[in-house]
Amino acid sequence: MKKIIALLLTFSFVFCLGGCTNPFQKDTETEKSQKPKVITSIKTEGSMKGITLKVGVSPDMAPFTFKNKQSGEIEGFDIDLLEALSEYLGFDYVLVVEQIKDIEEDLEEKKIDCAISGISITDSRQEKFKFTDSYFENSMTLITNKNVVAESKKDIVHMKLGTEKGTSEHEYLLKYMKKYNNKIITYKNMTQVYRALEKGKIDAAIYDSTGVEYYLKNHPNSNIVVVEKNLYEEQSDYGIMCVKDFHYMDELNVAMKQIDLSGQYQEIYNKWFREETKQKE
Repeated sequence: MKKIIALLLTFSFVFCLGGCTNPFQKDTETEKSQKPKVITSIKTEGSMKGITLKVGVSPDMAPFTFKNKQSGEIEGFDIDLLEALSEYLGFDYVLVVEQIKDIEEDLEEKKIDCAISGISITDSRQEKFKFTDSYFENSMTLITNKNVVAESKKDIVHMKLGTEKGTSEHEYLLKYMKKYNNKIITYKNMTQVYRALEKGKIDAAIYDSTGVEYYLKNHPNSNIVVVEKNLYEEQSDYGIMCVKDFHYMDELNVAMKQIDLSGQYQEIYNKWFREETKQKE
């Protein structure tokens, strides 16, 4: 299920916090200076022409961002969404392809402006970066090698768990599973995690549900099985992650709302999640 929350609507309503003055009373100079910034869709469309953003993307986050093994190009749901935002706002972008851990480091050092690759909005990340409104809801799924006997996460104590370093799944394992004496093995990317799980080098892994479904659909003879879905009590929301002083957050949020209202978001969603999309090997 998709989820887009627009913080800024095309209609300009001003809500008062605390005591409100008479709405028909003429504004004082102080009240005028305190009015919130309102950006309408008319003002936003094409407002970023002439701007080029450096956008970090992972090559191993299928179906959100991944490298097409035939063309070598980066593609996926997030790339199509980024292109739609670019067309609406008028900005150009350069993709910087690297792993999630490196993306976060480059954002902190301001070597890139933003990142989009199925990146979960977490408390720890929000301390360091800015996020747009959520554009996708997901949850975590527990997967194991088919030879492992397990019916839930309660059955994987003392086992070897694999994860991609620096991801929200890595954070989840450290927070909730390490206390059960699990050995947590980190890998450079999810491709390596899947490979290790297929060969039985690790017993289990946790990854986002959409990514697991996509992998299994493209690997029908896999040794990997789904054990438990929805490990989070709350859904994992994805957003575009940007540097702390990013100046175009409002524009991105309004653009996402307009893309949703126009039906373009649904078209992109259907392309990657409703049709029999196959990753080109």
